[in-house]
Amino acid sequence: MRFWETLSKPIYRFAGAKQLDIFRENSLETVLGNSVRMLDPETLEEMKAYVRGQQTACGGFADRGGKCDLYYSLFGLFVSEALGMHEVLPSLKRYIREVSQTGQLEGIHWHCAVILYAKLFGVGALPPTLRQRPKAIGDSDWSRRSSYSLFINLLTFYYTEDYYRLYQTQRELRKIKPEAEMPCPVTAANLVLQHSFGIKTNMLADKLISFYRNDGSFSAVKNAPIGDLLSTGVALYAMKFIRHDLRILKPDCLEFVDSLYSEGGFCATILDPGTDVEYTFYGLLALGALAE
Repeated sequence: MRFWETLSKPIYRFAGAKQLDIFRENSLETVLGNSVRMLDPETLEEMKAYVRGQQTACGGFADRGGKCDLYYSLFGLFVSEALGMHEVLPSLKRYIREVSQTGQLEGIHWHCAVILYAKLFGVGALPPTLRQRPKAIGDSDWSRRSSYSLFINLLTFYYTEDYYRLYQTQRELRKIKPEAEMPCPVTAANLVLQHSFGIKTNMLADKLISFYRNDGSFSAVKNAPIGDLLSTGVALYAMKFIRHDLRILKPDCLEFVDSLYSEGGFCATILDPGTDVEYTFYGLLALGALAE
């Protein structure tokens, strides 16, 4: 199998070249990097100090309870890269190497571990425990997958240079049945997916805009009492991805994002003052989408 993967890699990379170029141009790293231009030197240093404080003794990043967590560690890596914080990498590498040896990772934690390992050590260094995909994340039954789970898969395929499965995603995406009432993050993920593979996005873009609350924020669902930073960050990222004009929304969105900033980090909503590295990622994602 490894021989076939090596032989076929250039073929599928060529077949998906256009889609890969679209994704690279709008990669998370690119958009997050743009956010730094929106920060003054004092805020930048405050954010760096905050992120350092979120890295635990084991090398990974902390969840809201202060416990080291793979999911939060992935956000921590993206944020650290955007802020140029190379000093966090040695400890983070130690953590991901140790966690990856267990061979017991499933679901989102498997995806996080694979992306972390590929970014920190390179695709060729992936250990057997991460190369073997869990049965729950198998290649069958594409039609039953949600847009958001496909988006997570797309990220994993992209960072591991799995060009065959990227090609398979392109071919099978058209078979996915639209979800009747998709929340904002799922709509945004679907918009990125469809644009990446050349599917018309006009209707989805209109659906995504319908989550806008006219106060600079997007809500997770239309009847939510307030907007939140996760929905706002991914919505703005998706609209930037399809080159939607954000100039009209920019002033209010900047004000909303700024209202959720506190001492180096970002919180989820105005009713939730607790900050963490996940929402700091979404804050920077929103700023990066608005940077131009």
